[in-house]
Amino acid sequence: MLLRQPLLLPSSNSQMLSFNCSQRKSKINVETAGRKSTKFRVVAEKLSREWVLAIDVGTGGTKAALISSQGNVSASAFARHSAPAPSLAGGPASMEQDQDSWWVAAKNAVWSCLISTEAVARGISVAQICAVAVTGQMQDVILLPKHGSKKISNAILYSDARAEVEAAEIAELGGGSDFIASVTGFPQGATSVLAKLRWLDKRDPKSAQECESLLLGGHDYVIWKLCGICVTDATTASTTGLTNRSFQYAQDLLERVELGHWIEKLPRIVSPDYPCGEMSSVAAVELGCAALQGVPVIHCCGDAGACTLGAGAGARGTTYAYLGTSGWVAGSFLKESPERNGDNRKQLSGVYTLAHPEPSLVFKTGSIMTAGGNLAWASSNLVFHSSNTVDFREVDTLVKSVPTGSGGLIYLPYLNGERCPFEDPNARACLVGMSALTSRAHLFRAVMEGVAFAMRSARDSMYADQISLDDVSPHLYLVGGGARSPVWPAIMADVFGQTVDVLEGAQEVGVKGAALLAGKWLGWKCRNENWIQVKESFEPSRENMELYDELFVTYKEVYSGLKDVFRSLSNLQRSSQLCQEVSVKQPSSGRENVVTSVVFQVEVSLAVRNDGPNVDP
Repeated sequence: MLLRQPLLLPSSNSQMLSFNCSQRKSKINVETAGRKSTKFRVVAEKLSREWVLAIDVGTGGTKAALISSQGNVSASAFARHSAPAPSLAGGPASMEQDQDSWWVAAKNAVWSCLISTEAVARGISVAQICAVAVTGQMQDVILLPKHGSKKISNAILYSDARAEVEAAEIAELGGGSDFIASVTGFPQGATSVLAKLRWLDKRDPKSAQECESLLLGGHDYVIWKLCGICVTDATTASTTGLTNRSFQYAQDLLERVELGHWIEKLPRIVSPDYPCGEMSSVAAVELGCAALQGVPVIHCCGDAGACTLGAGAGARGTTYAYLGTSGWVAGSFLKESPERNGDNRKQLSGVYTLAHPEPSLVFKTGSIMTAGGNLAWASSNLVFHSSNTVDFREVDTLVKSVPTGSGGLIYLPYLNGERCPFEDPNARACLVGMSALTSRAHLFRAVMEGVAFAMRSARDSMYADQISLDDVSPHLYLVGGGARSPVWPAIMADVFGQTVDVLEGAQEVGVKGAALLAGKWLGWKCRNENWIQVKESFEPSRENMELYDELFVTYKEVYSGLKDVFRSLSNLQRSSQLCQEVSVKQPSSGRENVVTSVVFQVEVSLAVRNDGPNVDP
């Protein structure tokens, strides 16, 4: 996957370095490039065994893991964050989270990992930790206050869509949405950092003046706490709308859309496979382990990239799919030439092109709104059961009992709208083709097939602008809760026409991806056969593939035929909700606020993802 290469500092004054934990207390002082230079000291003991402490800062919580040079997760722990929620200032479409809870969770997860039964049983000591590798959620807005000032605000998350009006203003100032997409790599809507910064400027013109620095991801913040430096990685920066196709800050565009005053606040973009600093004594003490002071810290690529690497899809043409509450297909592709970029100004909805640690490649992600969440909804609502839900083993048995195609029943999995291959917040889930012969087994199989069709649509969109598909792997790695089903991966194989390899330890792909990048710097031999373990493989059936190809055409036609109906129903829904909100208002101001906040919480909770990569339109 990630081949060992000469280790170069990302600087014009780079010097060739060769580092391995087998060196005895070798000390290297390095001056890194950028606005704020940092020095770090590498101290390594002569050890027969080496580990990386990998940290993944998600939305629902932070995971810490000790990963060996053979790719084994020797110990891990997870600590939850405070739940994201809308803010009063941001309104119902906003989504914020206390960034201090990320650091608290990181401390708890690291401490729990280091003292875990697994770590103790394996005799792992802190002295054997060669590096700390950090990844995490992306596309956030985190304002760091000036020294001595109070916290400015909670972090504005990637899923926050408060800035719809500001997104339209950005498009007008920037020369049109298509032009901005041609500069940044994909369309910039209400969730883009561009729009959120304009929202901040309009609501509080002093926001930029009062903050010392702006960070863009959960791991940016944890790195700041670990090392005291403000940095980000190119993968994270490329999700924000702040960078161009070369994955450098688009200063001309920022000036054009009246955000030039934020440029000096932006974090320095650093290499994701080389230390950006070392752990401070203060951070080591807060983590409960003073011996970690001075350990090199690597700011790895954001979670979309780290998960792609950890799932075995870091080499050109390799892909993987995540089948959890939400879903996506991602992989590594050859970077397009500037000439071809210039000709391809119209960008596909929901397809994101992000920076890759290998300069000749890019990550591509096609992400749908709701995947496994459809099956969870169906098990709770489509059938009567004494416990209000159906055991998923029972669902698998039911699905197996009916043939491919669900008797001509088609399900559109748009419970929360859709974003890839089209962006339509009005789209809704529906079952088409029911008859008197339709059973609940048909219903559940149709839901699984509908989600697989949606995932295939995302994959096909991701491939749409590729010149050649000759080097695309015939294998698709699969992770996520849906991969535990013995039926769903088989359906995916037939719908995709690829061999589906379900990975062992699917919940560890984020921390594994971070450790891979650290291992590259350490000189580890990180081969797929060592790091990626396949639990089970599902081969596609030619007969089923042919049937699903026909059904897939019909699946796409169903949405086309119902698009206007969805819009009309959405308008009726909004009118009904408005009348309902007016009717429940009370004379006392307190009662009105309580009712409104409950409505907001129910509506936005469906859009919050508690795990996995986060790239939202």
